[in-house]
Amino acid sequence: MVEITPQKPKLILPNWSWPLWLSFSLFFLSIFAFLFLKVYLARIQEEIVNINNQIKTEVGKVSVDDENAVIRLSDSLAALGGIISNHSYFSNVFSLVGSLTYSKAVFIKFDADRDTGIINLRGLTQSYTALAKQIVALRENEYVKNLEIKGINFGNTGLEFELTLGVDPAMFIKK
Repeated sequence: MVEITPQKPKLILPNWSWPLWLSFSLFFLSIFAFLFLKVYLARIQEEIVNINNQIKTEVGKVSVDDENAVIRLSDSLAALGGIISNHSYFSNVFSLVGSLTYSKAVFIKFDADRDTGIINLRGLTQSYTALAKQIVALRENEYVKNLEIKGINFGNTGLEFELTLGVDPAMFIKK
């Protein structure tokens, strides 16, 4: 005799292929990423609101006198910046005169007017030849616009002369 015993039914899953599992994984991963980013965005917006509230409370603490003092200081610094940018610098002029001075000539007086671009020089030299070489050196320079000889006197220490140079006023401003 043959005895038939009932067996428990086996659960058989359908034979799904790997692309289906991959698509399920990507689907659930994208849902997780969406939820994570939504929570992260809400947290950032909450921080922005808190920071804006802190700014409003700090702005309320600033007194009107302090604000006016800061505005006056800012205006003063802006005015100082304008003064510094238009400040006269004689280093360019001194280096020009120094480079053009003939070796046998000595300047004993220097006056300059930045606005008009006029330089008055008084000097000494030993001869007319040295004075002529000094005048030629000054005239041939590109920065010297005009040259005028005010006076030539022969004194105890040598030949005294006075020159007036017209230069570009921009030479007095530092670039």
